[in-house]
Amino acid sequence: MKKARDLLKPTRRAFLSLARPPSPSPTAVPLPPQMDPSERYCYNPRLQWNPEVEDYFIKAYGADNFSRISHALTRPSTYSCIRVNTLKTTTDAVVQKLKAIMKETGFEDCTMAEDGPNDNPTNELEDSLQNSPIAKCQIPGLEYVLFVKGSGPHSIDYGVAPGAPPKEVIVSRKCAEAVLRGAQVFVPGVMACSAHVEKGDAVAVSVAIEQHGPDGGWAIGMTRGTVLQGLQTDPYYSERYGLYIGQGITKMSRAGIFRVSEGIAVDMNNRVFKLPSFHDVLEGEIFLQNLPSIVAAHALDPQKGERILDMCAAPGGKTTAIAILMKDEGEIVAADRSHNKVLDIQKLAAEMSLTCITTYKLDALKAVRRRNESNDNVTVQSSEPLRFHEEKTFSTVQVLNPEKVRNEIVSNEKENERTYVSKADIRKSNRRMRNGPGRNQCLGGRVENSKGFDPDSFDRVLLDAPCSALGLRPRLFAGEETVGSLRNHAKYQRRMFDQAVKLVRPGGVIVYSTCTINPGENEALVRYALDTYKFLSLAQQVGLNADSSSGGRAGNVYLKGCHDIYGVLMDEKAEKS
Repeated sequence: MKKARDLLKPTRRAFLSLARPPSPSPTAVPLPPQMDPSERYCYNPRLQWNPEVEDYFIKAYGADNFSRISHALTRPSTYSCIRVNTLKTTTDAVVQKLKAIMKETGFEDCTMAEDGPNDNPTNELEDSLQNSPIAKCQIPGLEYVLFVKGSGPHSIDYGVAPGAPPKEVIVSRKCAEAVLRGAQVFVPGVMACSAHVEKGDAVAVSVAIEQHGPDGGWAIGMTRGTVLQGLQTDPYYSERYGLYIGQGITKMSRAGIFRVSEGIAVDMNNRVFKLPSFHDVLEGEIFLQNLPSIVAAHALDPQKGERILDMCAAPGGKTTAIAILMKDEGEIVAADRSHNKVLDIQKLAAEMSLTCITTYKLDALKAVRRRNESNDNVTVQSSEPLRFHEEKTFSTVQVLNPEKVRNEIVSNEKENERTYVSKADIRKSNRRMRNGPGRNQCLGGRVENSKGFDPDSFDRVLLDAPCSALGLRPRLFAGEETVGSLRNHAKYQRRMFDQAVKLVRPGGVIVYSTCTINPGENEALVRYALDTYKFLSLAQQVGLNADSSSGGRAGNVYLKGCHDIYGVLMDEKAEKS
């Protein structure tokens, strides 16, 4: 027996060496030189671009200007912008309520003790926020807009000691972008975690940014649930330099984070950028919205009693802003191609008690109703649109009782042998009972499909077109966009604009807006519109001239400035007799 064991030892060692995953070699991951902890554990990201796209933007903006734009995009705005629902409350009343909430939560003290660049005010907004955490917008016509002061960037002491790295949590890029705007770290956003993390531990939170892979694509290269070592032998060690967004307290253990599907994983109590969270705060009375998005609705200049189309309306922020400006009198048609996004618009409109909004599921590329090829008559829509009314109560979905279903099957089969309910339907009913009603049912709404609208049937049209979104702040990665994809965005936007021109009545207004810095999707489209449709003219924007610091979206107006509105166009077609 002893000889047999001796013979098996080398075989067993060989088998274990094959089964055990190889440890990363020092040459597999290029290790950076030893750096001061303040250089590693900080927030100083560098936005990654596709080389061809970067070269294109450098030619468009100039190297120095584009460098400043790229740097600014990685930072959130240092204040939050709130739109007040003036149909439900007043701006002064909201100010008093918010001050009380901020004092109760202690956030007011955080805004007054900052170590970022806001110590020296550079414009009226920062000047007005120096002595109070909340300020009214001073621009005429935008008195319903409030600014709530934040602060940052802050330096954070993560408690780093030689040879003893802090416990860490790595979150996805999208989660990090939300955290930088004031959100907490929720379970789905956690990608990796140090070993032996328990509930109540202090953890440093960093970001997993997409890296360029050998196949030419971009990927995180990390499996959710990865254990972090915190040492230089960690394959992901070098990727986290300058990407620490704050410190927090875990609300559950490591095992819990990767076992459950929802909930707060880390309570962020020490952030690089401190912005207030308005989740579930004064619902229906306020809406958190970037200033340029508010400006888009303001520039449309909607009037009472008009019929207005929001072509790509989801999630409904601009739609509801238009409705409030109209005093909820008139008709706003809000369309989007996504069923669930249309439900989001419905939910927001109901929350704000707005009754003039009609929602449709509709592709903006097919917004003009097609004519019947046989007799050139307009096809009639099959159903009436779903409207919101204050008195409307959402219907609930009755969940079937499986036992009752089986009994009904038997009785139905006796009355009519062709009536049959499959076992699959019964299993589906069981799942409904176990999981509860789905999103569509719990909202209680039904989305109407539309076949489009008649030409010249709207007084005003807002086209907030789907775009490359390269102006959204904060943005931590931009490498997925190529020159080809930017061109494709512009092609789709032109097709959507062609639809908008057909839908607006003679003398009407079209507002075109994006959230990108790409001139090909902005100035180039306005140029296309003016060259293609000679009856359109560029109109003066209504009442606002802000700079690039005014919100989370960036862009150019008339080749300069920094709104997300790229054209207010007047339709000067002659009225048909």
